[in-house]
Amino acid sequence: MLPFLVTVPFLVPQAQQAPLPEVVAKELGSAPRGPLVPRVRDLGGGTGPLGQARRGARMGPSIHALQLPPGSVRVKDVVPDISGWRAYAVEVPGGGRVKAQVVEGRKGWFRVLGVNAWGQEEAGLLQNRIPTGEPQATYRNPGVETRTVYFIVDTLDIDMVGEPYTLEVTRG
Repeated sequence: MLPFLVTVPFLVPQAQQAPLPEVVAKELGSAPRGPLVPRVRDLGGGTGPLGQARRGARMGPSIHALQLPPGSVRVKDVVPDISGWRAYAVEVPGGGRVKAQVVEGRKGWFRVLGVNAWGQEEAGLLQNRIPTGEPQATYRNPGVETRTVYFIVDTLDIDMVGEPYTLEVTRG
């Protein structure tokens, strides 16, 4: 007679990650400077009067940026105006990594761009050209000096003023 084989699943307890600290965007200070307006296609623009107003609001030389605190953080924010975008400045130490991702809100209506102070991609930001289907961008500092990069949360719809979202910025 064959012995009864009983398989017992082993449950391995998962280490629970502590929740990230949350900040409200209006409590953040302004960055010393913002990035120049990136040369990207406006996916939320239109041809009517609202589209013209949005194009006009996006024609400034730079985008006002909020300075993010050190460490990983969740930022609660709303789309501030007709331009449809908001920039966040992040200090990244040499060899450091950072990821910015919209995790709450109408995620399908947002995209996240990673740029340098000139509003352009650079080494460490090039992987953002691969679409992932998620509103996120990453940066890996290839140098040894601390660099400031900017993550721009951009809307894909023309009428999203006041739309809430949560941006999660994780460092690694």
